[in-house]
Amino acid sequence: METKIYTITDPEKDHDKIAEAAEIMRNGGLVAFPTDTVYAVGASINCEEAIDKLFEVKQRPKDNPVSVLVARDLDIHLVIDITAPNNQFMSKFVEEFWPGPLTIVMPRIQGRVPSNVTGGKLSVGVRQPDDPIARALIDEVGTPVAAPSANISGHPSPTTGQHVIDDLNGKVDVILVGPDCKTGIESTIIDLSEDFPIIVRPGTITKDQLQEVIPKKIYEVPSENSL
Repeated sequence: METKIYTITDPEKDHDKIAEAAEIMRNGGLVAFPTDTVYAVGASINCEEAIDKLFEVKQRPKDNPVSVLVARDLDIHLVIDITAPNNQFMSKFVEEFWPGPLTIVMPRIQGRVPSNVTGGKLSVGVRQPDDPIARALIDEVGTPVAAPSANISGHPSPTTGQHVIDDLNGKVDVILVGPDCKTGIESTIIDLSEDFPIIVRPGTITKDQLQEVIPKKIYEVPSENSL
């Protein structure tokens, strides 16, 4: 596969490149792009075959869920059951930490989020990245995007465009190269799908910061999962 590599300096000035990448993603292609945490590689959640390919390219176990990225916080209703318990906690976290490096796990809308995104689980992790290129791309695609880190599983998470090129050139359709990622580590993941909020992956947003936002006790469990 020949990978198109585009440098994005400004999402507005380089809109034609972003629009082309979005069209490729809508048609079942894979696109790597920068976020505020690490570079991601994405597939539209409307393209189940592309999501399968995403797992193959990353050499990621199919029972290891991937997160979904949205362009706007209002888009969470497209993938998350906002009537589920703990919705009030989700709303507080969205208001306080989005856009930003926090992934929120809630019950998914069955039939809207393919089971291959979630490894067959009934919940899904969702995040709005604080990166103009990522948001412009996802908005142009017109659907939320399944988007784990843009690396082969087991390799270091990519924080520069060159890292992505080294790992995925020839394996994905497009690589959008932007500035180096400002955070450089994966997002904090908090699971609100059960009775008690649980941090399943630590990140730059700490347990203490999260606990300040809601009254319910937050637990923390170490995890090997990666975005």
